[in-house]
Amino acid sequence: MTTLTVNIQNDNDLPLLQGILDRFGLTYAVDNEAEYVFSEAEIASLVKTTQDYIDGKTTARDWDDIKEDLKRAYN
Repeated sequence: MTTLTVNIQNDNDLPLLQGILDRFGLTYAVDNEAEYVFSEAEIASLVKTTQDYIDGKTTARDWDDIKEDLKRAYN
């Protein structure tokens, strides 16, 4: 038996891939546990933001900056 592990970036592709696997009579398991590893830059940004908040330099991050982090995390 051979095992194939596939990381699907777009959740909308999952039903299509499951259909293909079903059509070929292949058994499979779906693990929805998304594992995201933060980059050193993202960690440094979080630490800086936390420290700026503690020091009273800022109350919140700019929304556009937050949206960019979210795009990187989920795309």
